[in-house]
Amino acid sequence: MRWHVHVDGASSGNPGKSGAGIVVRDDRGETVFTRGDYLGEMTNNMAEYEALLRALTAAVEHSVRDITIYTDSQLVANQVTGVYRIKNRTLLGYVLRVKEIVSNFEHFTIQYIPREQNREADRLAKDAILKG
Repeated sequence: MRWHVHVDGASSGNPGKSGAGIVVRDDRGETVFTRGDYLGEMTNNMAEYEALLRALTAAVEHSVRDITIYTDSQLVANQVTGVYRIKNRTLLGYVLRVKEIVSNFEHFTIQYIPREQNREADRLAKDAILKG
């Protein structure tokens, strides 16, 4: 089974109240599920990573073997792929957890996309903040 997942994290203030948005689609482009989670107080970058971790964990729970992640966070995409060095200890911890979970997949890709292509995940993340 393959998933195409749009993830986004949002923070009202930096740090501030935060939310994660996840949109999962199958190969036909059919929506498998969407999710918005209130995350509590954290930075925007932490919220971006939380969204990614929650999507990856859900994929493992659903026995997904092949996953493509789409994010509008250049930082997250480039830190996970090793393009950017990671100086912040907290973010390094997130990347190590991502890599641990990713080892469960036969195929994993993370791709940076422009914010306009991530509107649904962004809305879910922002709505989660309002509900939190």
